[in-house]
Amino acid sequence: MRCFTCNGQLEEKKVNYVVDLDSTIIIVKGVPAKVCKECGEQYFDDETTEKLEKIVDNLKNFSAEITVVNYNEKVA
Repeated sequence: MRCFTCNGQLEEKKVNYVVDLDSTIIIVKGVPAKVCKECGEQYFDDETTEKLEKIVDNLKNFSAEITVVNYNEKVA
């Protein structure tokens, strides 16, 4: 698979996924992704995207200003 942005080569990596909402910032660590070696663009498969959406939905009303969670602990 090639990068849609620059046509670079993609590699499997673990990345941090950051969501900046009005009242909180959510950081999900260790998310599996395909990352472009050239431009750094990140791509998530459908299953990972669904899990990320559930994690964010569960945490978006949390009272903390910044919330950091580990991906593997939240999907297990």
